[in-house]
Amino acid sequence: MTPLVEQADILITTEEDTERVFGIKGESYEQVAELLAERFDLSAVAITVRETPSVWRNTWTAIVYAEGELYKGPVFEIEIVDRVGAGDSFAGGFLFGYLTQGPEAGVNYGVAISALKQTNPGDLCWATKEEVERLLKGGGLRIVR
Repeated sequence: MTPLVEQADILITTEEDTERVFGIKGESYEQVAELLAERFDLSAVAITVRETPSVWRNTWTAIVYAEGELYKGPVFEIEIVDRVGAGDSFAGGFLFGYLTQGPEAGVNYGVAISALKQTNPGDLCWATKEEVERLLKGGGLRIVR
């Protein structure tokens, strides 16, 4: 992965892979994100963070280090229906927010849409932008149709 990341501008990874894949450890994920940005000269590093108090209930968030600043996403307590596709949903939401409004919007959109994804079966997230924005304003994790 190192040769690929050396050519990238943005890295999206998980808390497990920062050490396993890149051999980078730190006292916090915030520090790890900064170390990754420096090592690979990245514009942004996003790290998703999952705590698993039980198989069906998880805490889900992410952090982003970009432009020398740290941005923390919202924290959601989610009841897991299907985790497959959560990372892809985060990446899509993050890139949308990052490219349209900057890193803070990126982490917010990424965390919200990936939280919604994990509460629904299947590999794809069928949530709309409006549903993601409603969740970010304090609405529930239920997709409204």
